[in-house]
Amino acid sequence: MLVEAVVVPGAPALVPELMGAAAGELSQLRGAAIRALSQLTGRLLVTRREGPVRLVVLGPGRDGSHDPRGEVSFVQFGKDVRVPPLARDVPPASVNLPTSVMVVRYLVSRVGRAPDRPTGEAFDGAHVQGLWAGAEWLTGGPVRAAEVGRELRVDPRPVGLVLVADGATSHGPKAPRAEDSRAGPSDAAIWSALASGEPAALRDADLALSAHLGATGPAMWPALIAACAGRRFHAELLWQGAPYGVGWAVASWHRRPVG
Repeated sequence: MLVEAVVVPGAPALVPELMGAAAGELSQLRGAAIRALSQLTGRLLVTRREGPVRLVVLGPGRDGSHDPRGEVSFVQFGKDVRVPPLARDVPPASVNLPTSVMVVRYLVSRVGRAPDRPTGEAFDGAHVQGLWAGAEWLTGGPVRAAEVGRELRVDPRPVGLVLVADGATSHGPKAPRAEDSRAGPSDAAIWSALASGEPAALRDADLALSAHLGATGPAMWPALIAACAGRRFHAELLWQGAPYGVGWAVASWHRRPVG
């Protein structure tokens, strides 16, 4: 049973050590992502006191599962920025980890330092690391995402889901792809759906256009749509924008009480 879902970008630009003097330009986006992951972490840690929980991270790419518990390095991006391991006595993480997995691993390494305590209770670094060391780190396309969503929907355990998704890559003349005037309205529709907490709003968005504009979100939304179908969620859109020509958003959905 899905109890909380978080959407974060998968951009290496979220790692400030890779950005040099420009690191501060994304401080608000980075802070929103860490805050969303902190909220999810806190709620799952409290829920875990009553029984087992499940935590799944899903990013775009080839279908696969990954083990990023060991030390992670961003050396392939030009700087040997290292993220400490999540557990002792684990082998180094693969150098071929998907970028989305690496970015979430970096953000998670900041969660234990974040001042946000949404549950009103403190949680220490060891508990945070233990929770994320037991997570499932997956990648896949829309078919795999839908399968994961259906599986999570019927899982009797409380489930937390992290979706790694980027928007259109064609905002403005400096975008990675050719500028396209449809990028703004397309991402705005997705952000509105994320702010609504309604799975149907995501399902009814023009995901084909979004994918055509370079967004990875359409490959991830089937997981959220399937996992949340028929259920009520409270939504927070914590950040949205396209500072480097790519649409990015941070959102948090958590289950509403029945009734």
